Amino acid sequence: MISKNVLKFVLSLKIRRLRQKKGLSLKDLAEKSGLSHSYLNEIEKGKKYPKVEKLLGLAQALEISIDDLVSVKMGKKLHPLLEFLESDLVANLPLDAFGIGEQDVYDLMSHAPEKFTSFLMTVSELAKSYDVSISELNKSALRAYIEVNSNYFPILEEFAELHRDRIIKSFLPEGAQLNGDHILNFRQEEKLFKSLITVIQNEYQIKVDLQTIGNYPDHLGITSVYKGKKGKTLFINPKLDRRQQIFFLAKELGAQVLGPDEDNDKGRSSANLAQLRFKDLLFDYQCRYFAEAFLIPENELVHDLQHFFKFTNFSAPVFKEIVERYQVPPEILMERLTQVLPHHFGLDQFFFLRCNENKRRAPGRYYITEELHLGKLHHPHGVSLREHYCRRWITIDLLEEAANSDTSDYFVGGQFSQMEADGDKYFALSMARKRTTDLEVNSCFTLGLAINEKFHQRINFGDDQKIEGKLVGRTCERCPLEDCAERVAPAQIYIEKLEAKQKVAAIDSILNS
Repeated sequence: MISKNVLKFVLSLKIRRLRQKKGLSLKDLAEKSGLSHSYLNEIEKGKKYPKVEKLLGLAQALEISIDDLVSVKMGKKLHPLLEFLESDLVANLPLDAFGIGEQDVYDLMSHAPEKFTSFLMTVSELAKSYDVSISELNKSALRAYIEVNSNYFPILEEFAELHRDRIIKSFLPEGAQLNGDHILNFRQEEKLFKSLITVIQNEYQIKVDLQTIGNYPDHLGITSVYKGKKGKTLFINPKLDRRQQIFFLAKELGAQVLGPDEDNDKGRSSANLAQLRFKDLLFDYQCRYFAEAFLIPENELVHDLQHFFKFTNFSAPVFKEIVERYQVPPEILMERLTQVLPHHFGLDQFFFLRCNENKRRAPGRYYITEELHLGKLHHPHGVSLREHYCRRWITIDLLEEAANSDTSDYFVGGQFSQMEADGDKYFALSMARKRTTDLEVNSCFTLGLAINEKFHQRINFGDDQKIEGKLVGRTCERCPLEDCAERVAPAQIYIEKLEAKQKVAAIDSILNS
């Protein structure tokens, strides 16, 4: 069924085009149809849909049947525009998140409908070529929203601190102190686990199930599932380690604290994010942010990083000590860095990537499954087509270490990386480990900080000669380096672009001879 807004837009477009075709001004048409100038203006802006008697007057004035006037048929040239308006894409576009109203889009389309239709068809063809789905667009919109806000949300920090203090104090003996202002030791970690379960069960009437997901195959990658409505239950994978289980308990606490009742009545899981609307993706991100801020207090982490950055030499063991200090999964601390570094250190030029290798399905192939860019779109970034990422990145080295390890321990390393394409330099801090629920999948999280004036002002080990430096590319297919020992695929895309430039130069030479 076509929505009222689409009907208004189609009618407004038809009236404007017919009026202009007949050489009538708004005033002329108003006089011929018996409608007021202001009311007719509202119709052409898509804000009003007149009643039948007024439609009859307009049809007569424009010398067209009322059936043709109110029909949604728009002709061959503009039919793609109607398909666009009726598509799931429009319904799921998160316009309000960026301060754009639906009417703004209609105004844009009505200004030059043929050009806008051509643009839509071009974008549609590109989307098909690169296999871009609505879910990919929603994820891109979420990344843009995060980047616009520099990945820092004070209200979520405040909520996390409030509930952290409340819950931690509930299980500490009177007069007992935390390790630091808010940081737990090993024994307190187990108490936090039990306290979170108690809060979720008693305050929100949610049962916690630590067994059911274990009955399903590991390769499905299900970590947690929330069942809403009757019999509210939080299912957590029993194969997760205790720290990961605590994270998902904290994330569910965030969902209950932040989410309206209708959101908490639905089922949800991070495992099916590809099927979610933007609103649901944003809510999942906010819950995850809450959990990270809950487990890693903002002020304490800033203090620890200030101390870490004072060292003149980078030390992976010292970084691992910070991870152990907070008793969190290492990937959670890596994500937390992307929240505090821009706000507290001014380091707002970076990329953050999660790269996976599935030894079962595609050994030796690496895929970016999560990314964030602040400041600009940095290299490397996701490539939809099946190209081979540069093997010179420390990311690949650490993934190989994780793959060859007999444990689920994690590996940390640093690298000075200079991009072959544009000369940009980064300090790449990477952490890799096996997935605890599926040891055939290895993941590496890489934070690439742009090496600029702010970097050198904040980080003393920026001149550490012991950190390996490498010239790196984006993918083998795009890289011109001829003596690369790590190359695993020919530079096909680079060669094609080079030959295209040579062809243009040759044609210019012929024309100017």
